[in-house]
Amino acid sequence: MQLKKSLSLFQLTVYGVGTIIGSGIYSVLGPAAQDAGQSIWLSFILAAVVASFSAFSYAELATALPNAGAEHNFLRNAFPKFPAIAFLVGMFIAIHGAATIATVALTFASYLKEIVQANEVLIALVLIVVLSVVNIAGLKRAAWVNVGFTIAQVSGLLILAVAAFTTAGITERLTQVVSAPVDWGGAIKATGIIFFIYTGYEHLASLSEEAKNPEKDLWKAFLIALFLTTFVYLMIVFAVLTLIEPDVVKQSSRALAVAGTARAPILGHLIAIAALLATANATLSGSISVSRLLFGVSRAGDLPKPLFEKVTPKGSPWLAIIVVILATGAFVLLGEIKQVASLSSLGALLVFTAINFAVIFLRFLKPDLKRPFRIRGAIAGVPILPALGVLTSLALATRYDGMIYVWFAVGVMVASLGYLLSRSRKAFNK
Repeated sequence: MQLKKSLSLFQLTVYGVGTIIGSGIYSVLGPAAQDAGQSIWLSFILAAVVASFSAFSYAELATALPNAGAEHNFLRNAFPKFPAIAFLVGMFIAIHGAATIATVALTFASYLKEIVQANEVLIALVLIVVLSVVNIAGLKRAAWVNVGFTIAQVSGLLILAVAAFTTAGITERLTQVVSAPVDWGGAIKATGIIFFIYTGYEHLASLSEEAKNPEKDLWKAFLIALFLTTFVYLMIVFAVLTLIEPDVVKQSSRALAVAGTARAPILGHLIAIAALLATANATLSGSISVSRLLFGVSRAGDLPKPLFEKVTPKGSPWLAIIVVILATGAFVLLGEIKQVASLSSLGALLVFTAINFAVIFLRFLKPDLKRPFRIRGAIAGVPILPALGVLTSLALATRYDGMIYVWFAVGVMVASLGYLLSRSRKAFNK
């Protein structure tokens, strides 16, 4: 059965922007400013540039393999003799997702702590467990509820932007921020922290079959969505930097609300409410998506089916959800948004590295594969943009503190046990 080709460039772009702009912006500004200081605006531009290289790769893969689905299957096509690669990247996505959930849950806790005097880690853990129970129960939100969460999320950003850009002396303050000496080293390191907030656009790849003109529109939708999102993010960054000093930004995990309060106390409260709604929604959505990812990987045979395919009468993969609770809970116990956000971004960077490699390998492995959209420009058969995607993603992935790699490696090793168990069962049953 063929899906109806009904999506225009405008519709694809709107979907892309909607999947990128999330609750992450409410959480990472303060932690990232600890490295970049007033140069944090440059980090957002660098992250967008690095993400754009991978956007071209997703566009080529999505149009060449429209029935392949997500990254897990793209890599199965690129590396058919090495199924472990597809599994490993699937686990990178899962770690990225679990760390993102932990990041936004800790952000929720930091905002709620202003109202409820309780330990932030405890608040985050309770939020994850409660919303995971909702996930297991299979409760479905009405469409208007999703719309409401989205409106609240974006409203908080718009309120802050309007408040900042209607402040007296805004032009002079903006000039000071932009003309200040750039800390390139700090900005690059901060890029590795905030990178996860640029993820989401890759889900556009799953809509290639429904696009009216995928070979012309898909790559444009990727890039326009990234451009618009970067514009919104920069508005927020400049808004915060014009309302409060960089040293204040560095010290707060709720910099947006602090900036709003500096303009007017009521604005700070409104932004805090928007942040609470946005982060709670992201926690629930993340629990749903990561648990379904594990369910899908198990159906492909890369995780033990008897465990991960257990579902409730309403179709919720309850054991996969419990695994997500344990993983996100472990990340929450780290206690610092900066560390957990770094884990999320590291996972995303490694996934993008693999996707860019997949494009390069498929050029040699399947040169005759029909590619409705083909990335132009190559040296010795190697496409330039995917190669830049590999190099820039890996460059950012080497900028973290040592313990980030230790925690990430632990996550990969635990996941690998599931893979080895699944493979050993297959070998035993032959």
